Amino acid sequence: MDRIAIVTDSAASIPEELAKEAELEIVPMGVQINNKMYREGIDISKEEFYAQLDTADMVSTSQPSPGDFLEVYERVAARAKEIISIHITGEGSGTVNVANLVKEYISIPINVIDSRTASMGQGFIALAAGKAAKAGKSQEEILRIIDHVREKTAVFVAVPTLKYLAKSGRISSIKSLIANLLSIKPILGVRDGVVEVVDKARSYPKALQRLISLVDERFPAERLNIAILHTNAPEKAEEFRIKVEERLRHAKVFIAEMGTSLAVHGGQGMLGIAAYPAHEWE
Repeated sequence: MDRIAIVTDSAASIPEELAKEAELEIVPMGVQINNKMYREGIDISKEEFYAQLDTADMVSTSQPSPGDFLEVYERVAARAKEIISIHITGEGSGTVNVANLVKEYISIPINVIDSRTASMGQGFIALAAGKAAKAGKSQEEILRIIDHVREKTAVFVAVPTLKYLAKSGRISSIKSLIANLLSIKPILGVRDGVVEVVDKARSYPKALQRLISLVDERFPAERLNIAILHTNAPEKAEEFRIKVEERLRHAKVFIAEMGTSLAVHGGQGMLGIAAYPAHEWE
């Protein structure tokens, strides 16, 4: 085949049907529980992960192994002339570094891209690249699309408890205790490739309202393609979707479940929004 193939990783949170439609290849992220490594969606089910999240002494994330990249790259190389590999921000993960290491052992050219974002922020970039690749666009055209979507995409997530951020070492236990006592709920966003707290609210319902406002402020005039993000909370995501559709100008809204590699830091019940202008999707 003389077409370019698009590879990403499971941190992109792309719904399976959309990944298949865009013909994306997905490299599994890793999650480490009590010093045992699992591949997301392969070695451990969602139910098994959440059952252990509260009881395990240590839960953390890990980039895909070189072997996982090698397996995907070799399979794709058998049918493509070139690979563009789009991954979770290099500011919080070593995934881009592993991809750059492994690509030297593959028979076709591989262009590794740091998405500078995560979850469906990364997912929207990969989907746009996949659609362009299916249409037979050149490497230069696809890279321009990637740059454009990356610039226009925003992601915000409300965290219902700081327990898991403290457990994973992302914040101190003292900060977590004080925030929980004050019922402060952080809102995470991505700035310059770094996931950080961009706002706070005094309750989770207020944090969800603020999520919508942040997206509205970021895109004051555009109609949006929107992904409603959640961690093991499909009913809450559907309720939130209705509120989002009432307040934001939208062309397309769908629900995407964040993977275990992201749930490690916020636990169950996280909700979020990833969005970018609809005309970029067409």
